[in-house]
Amino acid sequence: MERKHYIDNLRWLCIFLLIPFHCAMAYNSWDEGNYIILGSDRILSSFLGAIWSWFMPLLFLLAGISARFSLAKRSKKQFIVERIIKLFVPFVFGTLFIAPILSYMADKINYGYDGSYFNHYAVFFTKWTDISGFDGGFTIAHFWFLLCLFIVSLVGCLVDLLLGKQIAKLNTEKTPLWALILLVLLAYVAYPLQVAGKCLLTYLLLYLLGFYVFDKENNIVKLAKFKWLFVGVCLILSAFSVWLFIWSDYNLMALNSILTLLSGAFGVLAMLSLGYSFMNKANKITRFLSSISFPVYVIHFVWVVAFEYWFSLANSNIAFVFLLSILCSFVATLITSTAIKYCPILNLAFGYKLKKRIRK
Repeated sequence: MERKHYIDNLRWLCIFLLIPFHCAMAYNSWDEGNYIILGSDRILSSFLGAIWSWFMPLLFLLAGISARFSLAKRSKKQFIVERIIKLFVPFVFGTLFIAPILSYMADKINYGYDGSYFNHYAVFFTKWTDISGFDGGFTIAHFWFLLCLFIVSLVGCLVDLLLGKQIAKLNTEKTPLWALILLVLLAYVAYPLQVAGKCLLTYLLLYLLGFYVFDKENNIVKLAKFKWLFVGVCLILSAFSVWLFIWSDYNLMALNSILTLLSGAFGVLAMLSLGYSFMNKANKITRFLSSISFPVYVIHFVWVVAFEYWFSLANSNIAFVFLLSILCSFVATLITSTAIKYCPILNLAFGYKLKKRIRK
């Protein structure tokens, strides 16, 4: 089976996008907590508002497509074992060893904690509040994504076991364009139904759409023909949503929520069609970025918070701190992720397959 490079490229693009996203979160204008808060900036908040509704949901849809191709080469049992190694083990590792670092930095930066990191480890495991970690308490941090994807993958296997044959009879390869758009919109209808602040049902529906519908190349081709329409609609909806939420004085939260969800759905369609049209190829650079995308996800947030803290001590200029933090976080994350990739001891903790030794 020919590899679909646009899936790999969209995945690492979304993951690397987390670096400027989390840098900008230090300046959000709606008073959301963070491991570091440096003020409020409407421009950076507009950037956040324009992308947050589509780039994480897109990862779940891409995961569904990948799962379909993966199950074409292995049994469900093998797939589940792979998911445990790829997702659950790094989730546990990240929660035990990376999240405490973020919690410690948050306690130090936001609340003036003056103890050592090792002393704070006891605080991390005994202070249970809202599990965000922004107050120095226990958190699973950004590893919620790994846990959610692991759960969604298991539920997806169960759905395929119970309903796979019936769904196969629907011949989803012939799904008309209007139905493709409607299906993504319907997945976003469930967005307000959240579990622990995460839109688990929407993520599951998008994963299943990837597995049963968007794994068919014919359907992606249909989308690609209207890629610029999707881009235009997404930009217009995002602009109105950002204006209502961040720049205007109108209290129209219901309308803003609708616009945000619509922009998210069309953002997923736009990125999927753009990816297929322009990113369905690979070279040494894209293959390398794809190969380190997982450790990038795991480790990037620590560098983001560290650099923003250090630079904010030296200069209060928002542009200086934000841009330099992105640059340094990107470089430091690349170096760290590359080291992890070539360190056999850490491979399993970061989701890499263990390489078999060749006996002579």
